[in-house]
Order: sequence, then C-alpha cells, then structure tokens
Amino acid sequence: MKTPRFHAGQIRIHFAFVMLLLSAGAGWGQSSPSDTPGGDAGPVNAMCPVMPDEPFDPRFTVIYDGKSIGLCCRKCRTKFEADPVPYFANLPASLQSSPGVGDHDDQPAQTDQLHSGYESHAHDHDAAASSNVDAVDESLSGANTVETTEHAHSHDTDSRARLAVWIGRFHPASTHLPIGLILGAALAESLFMFTRKAYFRHAAAFCLTLGTIGAVLTATLGWFNGGFVLWGDDWVQVAHRWLGTSTALGATVALWLMTMTVRRSESHAMVRAYRAMLFCLSALIAVTGFFGGSLVYGLNHYSF
Repeated sequence: MKTPRFHAGQIRIHFAFVMLLLSAGAGWGQSSPSDTPGGDAGPVNAMCPVMPDEPFDPRFTVIYDGKSIGLCCRKCRTKFEADPVPYFANLPASLQSSPGVGDHDDQPAQTDQLHSGYESHAHDHDAAASSNVDAVDESLSGANTVETTEHAHSHDTDSRARLAVWIGRFHPASTHLPIGLILGAALAESLFMFTRKAYFRHAAAFCLTLGTIGAVLTATLGWFNGGFVLWGDDWVQVAHRWLGTSTALGATVALWLMTMTVRRSESHAMVRAYRAMLFCLSALIAVTGFFGGSLVYGLNHYSF
C-alpha cells in the first residue's frame, strides 16, 4: 500500500480526530459510582452489617426502608438483600428503631428463631430488646469464623500476596483506554471504507495498536484483581473474567491481521478477515463492559 503524503491541514485533522477518540474512550468506561446511590444523605452505617469488621464500600449499597445501607462487597450485598433480618443488630440504633425495621410485630420472633432459639420473651419491652440484641451478637460471634472465611474467599485476599492485591486495584481505571481506542479503530476503519481516505486507515492502525497493548494490560490486571481462579461460584464474575481475556486475545489477533493486510498489499481475503475481527471485537467489548458493570450495579443496571 502506497503511503500518502500528508499536508499540514491533514495532519491537524488527524491529530484532532485521535484526541477526540481518546476523550470519548475516557467517557465510555465505567463511571465511578457515587457515595449516595439512594439519596443525598449517603449510607447510614460506617461498617458492613454482614461483616462488621469491614468498612462499607460505596459501590455496594441497598435501599431499605427509605435509607441507604452500605455493604463491603457484592456478596454481602446479595446476602443482605436476600434476608436482612439477621444483620439488623449490626446497624446503627437509629435504623433499627425506624419504621419498617424495628416495629414489625413478627421481627423479634424471626430474629429469635434465626439466631437465639429463645422459647419465650420478657414482658418488659426494654428487657426483650436487650435480650434480643445479646442473642444476635452471641450467634454472630459463633458464626464469625465461617462468615469471615467465606468473605475472605470472596475477595480472595488471604491466599494472595499483598502486592498482587494492590496491583489488581488498577484494573477498573485501566479499562477506559482499550475500550476507547479499539472502538475508535473500528470507527476509523468504517470511515476508511466509505471515504477511502488513507489517513483513516492510519488512524485505525494507531488506535488498534495502542488499544491492543491496553487490552492485554487490562486483562492481566483483571486476573490480579479477581484472583487467579479459572472458575467460581459467581457466574457474573466468571463471565466478565473470560470475556475480558477473550477481548485481549481478539485484539491481538485483529492487530496481527491488520499487519498482514499491510504486508500483503491489501489482500481482499485478509482485509475481510481483519475487518470482521475488528467489528466482532467491538461487540465483544460492549458485552464485557456490561458484565463489568453488573459486578458493581447488578444485572439490571441498564434499566430505564
């Protein structure tokens, strides 16, 4: 393929186009969730009610009885949503006494049945509330070892070095670059197909090259972030893990096909293979991003 000569105006247009793609890529990535998903007041608790020794994470909150409650991880949020009653004792007193939480007639019986096994209640309201909290605390302390082990398995921090855990924390931030660049490469290649302007092909090659490097780096950081586990109980995380890995591999294949296209002087078969791989890769990025968002916001985070 003959390399065209660029005039000054074309160089400026090319540079502006690349900068626009980089800006769009930064906005495409997952936005940082606010600390107040349920309102301006924010979570009413400082520590996770499921794992009282863990501070809450702003990404994992639920709205219960009109108040925002913070959890430390997705797994704890799922547990609280399924059955919040066992964890009321670990919430602030203001929430325990709010309507819908502390005033249910059947809640003391449910709490006793789940945790204390008491056969009767004291007639005095204050004594009953005190014994109820003590029973919950006792049962929670007895189950603390099991719960802590399960929580640690969820985060997989005990089995990994502290350095590996720290490296994995850069995974969310690194996703923006390959998303924007690879989608920019697909857009530039589409414009080249319609306009036959060579600088669009060069823009596609530039974006795909950097995007592939970013995709491989992001996938590697993702394995550090989630732990080097091939499978797990959380199918959403498993789907995101392997879709992200497939994206990095697909980007590598697309880059190789693009290189072979240039070397073989626009071979029609190679061009078709390159474009098919590039456009399929764009769709794969969208699916991977959906499951990545589901890890934080849930599967219905695209609901209107």
